[in-house]
Amino acid sequence: MTGRDGLSNITQPSDPGAGLAELRPWRALGANHDPVPGAVRQLVLGYAAPMEWTPARMRMFRETGLCLSQEKFAKAVGFAMRTIGNAERGAHSPSLALRRALDEALENASDAQRDRFLSAIAAHNGAASVVNGSTVSSETTAVSSETTAASSETTAAPETPAFESIKPFSIKLATAAQMDHLLAQLRDQWHLLVKADNILGPRYALRGVHTQLQIISDLLGSASESTRLEVVKLGAQYAESAAWLYEDSGNLSTAHYWNSQAMEWAHEADDRLMLSWTLFRRSQHALAGHQVGKAISLVRAAGRERDELPTSMLAAIAQQEAQGYALDGRESASQHKFDEAHKWAATDVNGDAREGHGSFCTASYIELQRAGCWLTLGRPERAIQIYETTVPELPVVYRRDRGMALGRFAAAYVDTGEPEQAARIATEALSIAQSTGSTRTLNEVMMVGRRLTVHRKLPPVAQLLDELTIYRIQDG
Repeated sequence: MTGRDGLSNITQPSDPGAGLAELRPWRALGANHDPVPGAVRQLVLGYAAPMEWTPARMRMFRETGLCLSQEKFAKAVGFAMRTIGNAERGAHSPSLALRRALDEALENASDAQRDRFLSAIAAHNGAASVVNGSTVSSETTAVSSETTAASSETTAAPETPAFESIKPFSIKLATAAQMDHLLAQLRDQWHLLVKADNILGPRYALRGVHTQLQIISDLLGSASESTRLEVVKLGAQYAESAAWLYEDSGNLSTAHYWNSQAMEWAHEADDRLMLSWTLFRRSQHALAGHQVGKAISLVRAAGRERDELPTSMLAAIAQQEAQGYALDGRESASQHKFDEAHKWAATDVNGDAREGHGSFCTASYIELQRAGCWLTLGRPERAIQIYETTVPELPVVYRRDRGMALGRFAAAYVDTGEPEQAARIATEALSIAQSTGSTRTLNEVMMVGRRLTVHRKLPPVAQLLDELTIYRIQDG
């Protein structure tokens, strides 16, 4: 999808399981309780029910999804800790009563808890059905080797939540014209998903990307040699979108996987533009991890074939390099690169990426990144000047980008000693972060909130801190 800034601090909430120990046991709801009808659950919650509760999935739900010890988890679901331990080790299969209790727990989990769990399944299973139609699962290996069950970024392959109960299927179309029509439709859908992401964020856009990746997987199961490369090329486009959406959601390990998958498919399809874009994405990941040298080297590699790249990509690459220089303390080099990026600035005010990769990199976007770099360089007053003029000019479709900019805008006011203004702006950013599911934006706001706690007696600050507290409780 559209790549974004690499200076974001992508972290997980400090206490993601807070509050769960006080919940009543889910068994008390009764065996026949079904708060979300099965027909609706797949669409709304992102998984089919009943869940197939393997030992590995039980452990992942407890540890990664709910962040609970066995003792607290056993109390929450209303079973003995020994029963939970035996089921997680695979000593015996979970009873019908336990499976129902687990289903209840999953249905009552918050969106964030459920997403963490489904992403953990992703890391263990490997998207075999997405990549090559295989039904082989790594969960059995994960259970038999509990001590090494943690996923690795280099081998983890996410299973999209929507694939939970979907078996690989080969789509067989009668004519080449039908295939062409379907691929054209999928290309159009990609542009709509990009726009949905810009307005609504990953919370909603990921669902569509998962669905289209499943279709692409099924097409690969039956594609002829003459059509496979077109399908693979489109698959790379959607895989890169998944990488960006997981990055914005704060799930870097899954983002790494999908970017690698996009790179593999781009190699197979000989899609040079996508190969450059996946290098750009890797540069972002490196910068998020404060690996400055690696980030700069990768983004330079992304622009190595600059004569073949569209101007929008050149703009995105230049501003990314500028961010690397800023993080390295090289103010002059950073500003020079931002100026260079303006030569190629995109003009996409519709937010659907029809100008190609990097079409988000408009003049307004470049200036917002420049402002962020002034913050990095310890010049908040310059950042404020840019934010004051640029945020109002941002096209309305770039709502999620507005939230991120507001979070940093608020941080700039904290740096200049204006807590009330910082709190007002951060409150607006929090509203956008909550509705879009952008963890990057939420992290910005939470950092502002922590820095403003000494000013909690000021009404705007008190309001921000109260809303952050409510969010933490609701999010679990």
